[in-house]
Amino acid sequence: MPSFYKGISAVLMLCLYGVQASETEHLPSSEEPLQPIGFFGTVTGDVELGFLLTSGNTDSFAIRANSELVHELEYFRNRYHLQSLLQKNNVTNASTGDKNQVTTASRYGLTGQSNYKIVTGRQTVFGRGAYLHDKFGAFTEQASLVVGYGNRIYEKQSDYFDLETGPGFGHQEAASGNTNTGLIWYLAANLDYQLYDTTKFRQTLESTMSLNGENSTLLSRSSLTAQLAGSLSMRFNFVVKFNSDPEGNRKRTDTETSASLVYTF
Repeated sequence: MPSFYKGISAVLMLCLYGVQASETEHLPSSEEPLQPIGFFGTVTGDVELGFLLTSGNTDSFAIRANSELVHELEYFRNRYHLQSLLQKNNVTNASTGDKNQVTTASRYGLTGQSNYKIVTGRQTVFGRGAYLHDKFGAFTEQASLVVGYGNRIYEKQSDYFDLETGPGFGHQEAASGNTNTGLIWYLAANLDYQLYDTTKFRQTLESTMSLNGENSTLLSRSSLTAQLAGSLSMRFNFVVKFNSDPEGNRKRTDTETSASLVYTF
């Protein structure tokens, strides 16, 4: 296992299990206790859409769509995340002058997670399933099933900081058709923080470490959301995904920078 993964594991595990004893001291005294919200709970979330269209000497089209839903119940917290990206370019044949449409990006994925609250909503046990298809990524398919323990070590109004960890089962398929399947260990840290009345920062770190020496992944998603008017906002995203052992000449690191319109409900 690479040394930087061992470092990440040590830091997150230390935070996860060591902070609980002192969390009461560090929480703001003005924080209100969690209240029951009824049988059906509440649903919050957003829909994010970004697109690019060019014509003339360069013809291309790209659309990026994401949606995240959170279903909050008295004893359960369910979270669903959908993502998609499609980009096509018209490439001119130098000898004939004909234009051919070529797909240069094609990705879609779904993640679902359910957390059962065991101590006033702060400590949880969770189950998580994730699937990603990325035609031009380091792996064309990546899927995982994980169960584990989570700790919401800070929460005040809409701000929170979560740490989660647990074992699971992972599957990956390369463009050549080669697959690797085996046990993984999952680590995650999630932060939502209201910078100003109309500006929110979100940071997610997710790591799946292969326990049989195969490919491990590290994903970082950073976003800054600024409210424009009512439920409409602008979001700036920066995403980094690292694969420790891609096949062939595929690169280990993929990055994505985007700006999108967001509708929040």
